Amino acid sequence: MEISVSDRGASGASAPLRNRGAWQSARNDTTDSSRRKESVIVVGSGIAGLTAAYRLHQAGIQVTVLEASDVVGGRMGDRRVGDIAFNSGARLVYPFGGAFNRLIADLSLHDALIPLRHLTAQCVSPGGSHTIELMPSFRSLATPGLPMRERFALVGHALRMRAQRSRVDPDWAMSAIADDPAADQQTLAEYVRDAIGPQALSSMVEPVFRSTRSFNPETLSALFYRSTVPHLIGEDTVFTLKGGMGCVCEALAAQLDVRTNALVASIEATQGAEADERLDATRGQRFAVTLRDGAVLTADHVVCATEGSLAGTLVRNPQREEREMLQAVRYNALGVVHYGFSRPLPPTLQFASRGASSRISTFQQLPAAPASGRPLTQIYCQLTPEAAQEAERRGLTDNLDALLRDELRARIPDFDRHVSAVVNQWIPRKLPVFAPGYGERLQAFWRWQEGAVRDADRPVVYCGDWTSQALLTGACASGERAARIVLSRIRN
Repeated sequence: MEISVSDRGASGASAPLRNRGAWQSARNDTTDSSRRKESVIVVGSGIAGLTAAYRLHQAGIQVTVLEASDVVGGRMGDRRVGDIAFNSGARLVYPFGGAFNRLIADLSLHDALIPLRHLTAQCVSPGGSHTIELMPSFRSLATPGLPMRERFALVGHALRMRAQRSRVDPDWAMSAIADDPAADQQTLAEYVRDAIGPQALSSMVEPVFRSTRSFNPETLSALFYRSTVPHLIGEDTVFTLKGGMGCVCEALAAQLDVRTNALVASIEATQGAEADERLDATRGQRFAVTLRDGAVLTADHVVCATEGSLAGTLVRNPQREEREMLQAVRYNALGVVHYGFSRPLPPTLQFASRGASSRISTFQQLPAAPASGRPLTQIYCQLTPEAAQEAERRGLTDNLDALLRDELRARIPDFDRHVSAVVNQWIPRKLPVFAPGYGERLQAFWRWQEGAVRDADRPVVYCGDWTSQALLTGACASGERAARIVLSRIRN
């Protein structure tokens, strides 16, 4: 059996509200029995959109969530094709997400967090293989080939990063700009070469970014690294979620009015009387959200929580600041092939260095776990950034297996005989590209979006990983922040 899956559907600022009590206070501030209850439409049911909707719902606001696909979660969800279970995007949760941890507490999902300690991978290179620590530690000093100068530089770098923990927010890539303005202008490759050395870049940093994020370090600014590494130094644990990565989004959706298979065609600002003749025209701007089937929904506010490149196709007549920001959003693509295997294989996690002659950047063997919904041994093969580009160029995004099959035959004896299922997964918008200069642009956009004058003209509010940090915890934080903007506009 061979299946293709493509996830193509739309789906320096004030601190966020900290706890349930704060959101209850916001509810008291926005509830007034003498006036009509204001309404909000949230477009997209990923973690950003659902967080925004949930916080608004807590504050007593009428919220409707529209989702293009038939399941919630966006790139923080679970998928199944036959006996093959896989993620729609996110695979791990870092421990530092403030907004995400508040959700876990509110939803009483602490027991769903499954700790994974001391994660490592074998990095395969032309010169052999070595162990990579996914959470930086003193063991990283044992990386083969590091010259003594770079080992000393690595120790000093780790101490400096740790000391900066209180000054950067891992959920907001832009927070590193205040600490180091050059971080937004320098590529990650340049930064690591200058701060530690070229061997550390090629042996430690580059394989992790290529294999876990499908990025080459010369395409990104140093913002992600500079805002997250201070919170990883000295830590040894990340998490997965019992019941799958989508369990948090499903728990949120269960408390909200979520309409799946509601593909949005356009979001357009209109005047109150034009949108709904029963309303007093002095109420000012409202929104008409038109679905692909022709249905039109109206609301006082809209939160757009789709990927930024999709938002640009939905919002009609955006203001200049919106248009220029949305035009700057870029994503990388990710290709994965999942194989069901009829015989047992030992657990394995391998990364490939850039110099390895392989189209596979991440190779993982997952033993069968029937109790967890994985009846077959599974093999996870993530394409290198170059192989993903090749797949697009050759029109093979629905048949990624064709690029990998020969290599896997060489790796695993009798590969063809034991493969019982194949799922090709293509994610055209996997992660936002924080290229050099993007952080400064995004910082200015948030200042515009949160400006007091916006309380009057009330444009669309945007959230998502492209507005915050290329992590699910960053997307979650942006949803919480978007809710605060809407609440501010309602109060004012």
